[in-house]
Amino acid sequence: MKHNLNPDYTKLDWFVILCVFMFPVTFLTVRHGVHVSLFALLLIATYQLWHVGVKNIQLDYPRDFFILFIFSGLLLSVLISQIFRGAIHPAAFDGPSRILFAGIIFIFLSKLNIPYIKILSITIPLSLIGIFASLQINPSAYWAGRYATYFVDPNTLGAQALILGLISLILIRPYGKYQLGMIALQAIGGLLGIYISISSGSRGAWLTTPFILLLVFSFRLHDVNSVTDYQKRKMWQQAFLGIVAALILLVMLFYFSSSLSMRVVSGYFEVVNWFSGSNLEGSAGIRLSMWKFGWQFAEESFWFGYGEEKNMMQVLQNSPLNIPVNEIAINTMAATGPHSDILSKLLSTGIFGLLAYLCLLLAPFIIFWQHRHEINPDAKAASRVGLCYITGIFIAGLSNEQLSLKYLCTFYGLMIAVLLAQVLHKPSAGRIN
Repeated sequence: MKHNLNPDYTKLDWFVILCVFMFPVTFLTVRHGVHVSLFALLLIATYQLWHVGVKNIQLDYPRDFFILFIFSGLLLSVLISQIFRGAIHPAAFDGPSRILFAGIIFIFLSKLNIPYIKILSITIPLSLIGIFASLQINPSAYWAGRYATYFVDPNTLGAQALILGLISLILIRPYGKYQLGMIALQAIGGLLGIYISISSGSRGAWLTTPFILLLVFSFRLHDVNSVTDYQKRKMWQQAFLGIVAALILLVMLFYFSSSLSMRVVSGYFEVVNWFSGSNLEGSAGIRLSMWKFGWQFAEESFWFGYGEEKNMMQVLQNSPLNIPVNEIAINTMAATGPHSDILSKLLSTGIFGLLAYLCLLLAPFIIFWQHRHEINPDAKAASRVGLCYITGIFIAGLSNEQLSLKYLCTFYGLMIAVLLAQVLHKPSAGRIN
C-alpha cells in the first residue's frame, strides 16, 4: 500500500486531508482541538452541499439516509426524554449534536476520492507519539502518579490510547511492498499507546485487548484460506510468531511493570472482597456498587430516564441502599456518573437513549463486518479498523464512559464517518468539486 497522495487533488481535497489528518493529532493533546476539525468539515460540507445542490449529488437511498438517522439517534433520544419529562436542558444536546454533525460530514466525505485510511495510518501513530511527548513535557498533569492530561482523566486516556495503539499495530503490513519508515512509525506509535495505557492504570481499558486480538485473528484465518499453500505456511508462521511475541510481552510487562501487576492483583482482590461483603470501598468495589445503584434507578425511570440536569444526589438519598457503608459509592456516582455507557444512557435518556447508543455502535459495525474482506485494500483496511475501534469503544464503555463528553462524541463521530466514507465510497457517486 503506497502512501503517496495524488498531486492532482483540488484545494477542497487538500483542506479535507488536513482536517482528517489533524483530528486524531489534537484529540487527546489539545483541549477542544478535535472540535476544530469537526466544525471546519461541517462548514465546508454545508457550503459544498448547498453550492452543488443536494439534487445533483447521487445519494445512495436508503443507505445514506439510514446512516444519517443512526448518527442522529442520540440527539433524538435526548429530545424525546426531555419532552416527555417536561424539562428542556440545552446543554444535554452538545455531545449528541456532534455525532449528528459527523453524519452530515460522512455524506460529504463519501463523495470525495480520498484515501482516508492511508491518512489515518499516518496520523494515528503520530497522535500517540504526540500524547507521549506531551505527558513527558507536562508531568504535573499526572493523576496520583497515573498518566493523565489537563483535560483527560486516566481511565479515558488509557482506553483511547490502547485502542488507537492496537489499531496502529494492526495497520502494519509486514509483507508486500511497504516502506520501512512507515512500519517503524506505526510500531512506535502502537507500543507507545500500550505504554500510555499501562501507565494510566486503566484496568477497564485493558479488557479490550483480547476482544480486539480475537477479531484480528479471525481476519487472519480468512486471509490464510485465500492464498496459496506456500503463502499460507508463511502467514501461519508469522501469526505463530506474533502470538508468541504477544504472550512474552504480556508476561514481561506483568513481571517488570509494578503499576500493571499491582493494578491487576489489587483489582482481583477488590472484586472478591466486594462479592464477599468484606470490603465495599475498593476502587473496583465502588464501581460495582455504582452499577448496582444504577440498575435499580434505571428500573424506576426506565422509559425516559432522569435527564442530565437531574441532581443525582437527590435521587440517591431516597434509595434504600443509602446506608453508611455505601456512602463513598453514592458520593462518587453523584459526582462522576455510573462509569458505564449503558447505564449512563439509561439514567439520562431511558430506553430510547440506550437503543440509540447501541444502534450507533451496531449499525456501522455491521457495515464494516460486511466489507471486512473487500478486494479493495483501502476499503478492507478501513472495515477492519472500524470493527476493532467499535469493539474497543464498547468493551471499554462497559466500565468507563466513552461516549459522554463532547470531545469523545466528536472523535467517535469523525472516526466512524471517515471510515464509512472510505468503505462506502463509489467513484461515480456524485463527485463534489
